[in-house]
Amino acid sequence: MTNNLTPILEFIVLDAEQNPAVDEQGLPTLLQGPVGVKDIPELIAKGKIDNLTLFAELQSKHEQYAWAREYVDYLVERNEVEQHNANLPAPVANEDGSVTEVEPKPLPVAPTRPAVRTAAEVLEPYQKQINKLKGIECKGVFVSLNESNQNGLSALKSALELAKEFGEAEAFFPVNFNAETAQGVQVVTLENEAEFKQFGFSFILARKAYFE
Repeated sequence: MTNNLTPILEFIVLDAEQNPAVDEQGLPTLLQGPVGVKDIPELIAKGKIDNLTLFAELQSKHEQYAWAREYVDYLVERNEVEQHNANLPAPVANEDGSVTEVEPKPLPVAPTRPAVRTAAEVLEPYQKQINKLKGIECKGVFVSLNESNQNGLSALKSALELAKEFGEAEAFFPVNFNAETAQGVQVVTLENEAEFKQFGFSFILARKAYFE
């Protein structure tokens, strides 16, 4: 049995001599799995992208631990099958001269260990969403490239046009834009029309890239 434990040595309890600590069936005890594993797609859906690299690393470790748990389950099943096959009834001779034998059960197949994924590999399927949430930088604030911020900029543009109609464009600025970010709502102060146009243009260009 010890040889069968070689693939999972890093996941099981070892004795003082660094040999697997096993029970009377020769089965090991798993170490505690990674703590703090989160549902990464759910975190991203909620806009919570802080510490994603940490959670991706935990997810990678969890995948390896889940395989080790499956491997222990395989060992349990293999033990049961081997015990069953070792205690098969003797062949029975029939009156017609034939012999009835109980077929042994086939041994289970060990689960294949998945490749160890880096944090970047874990996050790769979600990178587009992550980048949209991180957004573009404006005056030290990273503004998410979402529809809400786009609507907010459109509303400011309409308000500016109205102010111009009444000859109050100069009084319109400075104006505060309540930007949605991965850290919550933050205020970006736009000092003048040129600054507003530059920010709006950069935002639209960056957001456009996600629809091409």
